[in-house]
Amino acid sequence: MLRDYYQVRDWLESFIPLVYGKEQLGLKKIEYLLELLGNPHRKFKSIHVAGTSGKGSTCFYTARLLGEAGFKVGLHTSPHLVDIRERMMINGKLIKLTELIKLTELIKNKVEKIQKEKPELTPSYFEILVAASFLYFAEEKVDFAVVEVGLGGRLDATNVLQSRIAVITNIGLDHTEILGDTLEKIAAEKTGIIKAGVPVVTGAKGAALRVIEDIVKEKGTKLYKIYTQEELAVKILEILKIRSPKKNREVLAETFPGRTEEIDENVIIDGAHNPDKIRFLINFVRNFQFSIFNFQYKEIILVLAFKKGKDWKKMVDLLVKNLPVKQVIATKFYAVTDMGKYQAVEPEEIRDYVAKVYGIRCTVYSNSQKAVFSALQSTVNGLPSTVLVTGSLYLVGEARTMWRLPEF
Repeated sequence: MLRDYYQVRDWLESFIPLVYGKEQLGLKKIEYLLELLGNPHRKFKSIHVAGTSGKGSTCFYTARLLGEAGFKVGLHTSPHLVDIRERMMINGKLIKLTELIKLTELIKNKVEKIQKEKPELTPSYFEILVAASFLYFAEEKVDFAVVEVGLGGRLDATNVLQSRIAVITNIGLDHTEILGDTLEKIAAEKTGIIKAGVPVVTGAKGAALRVIEDIVKEKGTKLYKIYTQEELAVKILEILKIRSPKKNREVLAETFPGRTEEIDENVIIDGAHNPDKIRFLINFVRNFQFSIFNFQYKEIILVLAFKKGKDWKKMVDLLVKNLPVKQVIATKFYAVTDMGKYQAVEPEEIRDYVAKVYGIRCTVYSNSQKAVFSALQSTVNGLPSTVLVTGSLYLVGEARTMWRLPEF
């Protein structure tokens, strides 16, 4: 019997592998688990969002706009920053802890049945959490669920949905070891969420867009081409024939937690974890004009950690070449990821690269919170500097608890 959040978390994390590979993708496990749960994913309308960058923010904006328009809206995004319940929210509110425990206990019984009777169909950590989100949304009778794809699209656990709208924000080179090493191959995987007759909204360009256009034609549906996350969310409401709320501008000005979030005075945390996201972050920092903390663009101290398999050297290059970086603090995260445990790049590797290529002072901390605290205490030329924490959502999640503790 599960009694508290930590027991729920420990049980869930027992399903995370040490290493995650493409052979673990597929829909058979999630379909079987959902069948045992009464197929909750068929009991609500959904908007399905894939893409390399910006899909979490697009989900956030879309859910907020629908909520402001008067609908009951479920939101599933991944990974979570601090609290597992971030993956299953309704109208901006976390699922109650008592509900999470009850839901997980129910699913635990089904999973144990699978382990005994059909062990080859034992679901993963991510699949269990997707099923939990869908069951919660069905039980709460949401009007819409806005659902972010975890990885790729075609074989992602969320692709059991028959959505009202399929969204592909953009496409870049990420997770190449699983999705393919070209934009065309990655696009082919992400277009797997496109269903016959279902409208498609995309911010993709170039070769990736051409792949999407071919699939849209094959599926006999309509394509809408958009270029910013905010416009994507507004277009979704337009397609649904829902009038945008009066608070439209206010909603679109909000920051999605952990994404270009000014968590404190002169401290920005952003979970950018690929070159495309880093480029967006750089543009944000260089053009930042409005701030509740009187932010000023000045010399920067970077706090960095990266997940293994990412093009982290390219991300370092972009940051150092395009921002006035005066110091780098390299660290690592210990949070388990959906794709495995112990996934952080060793901070010494980051330090050695920064020192060799750029000659910038780089210190190492094995604890991410100590790394952030050190940055907060640092000054450049005797003046407070801007601290930018980035490179991984898992790093941002650990750092964010210094300001925002989960409420149980």
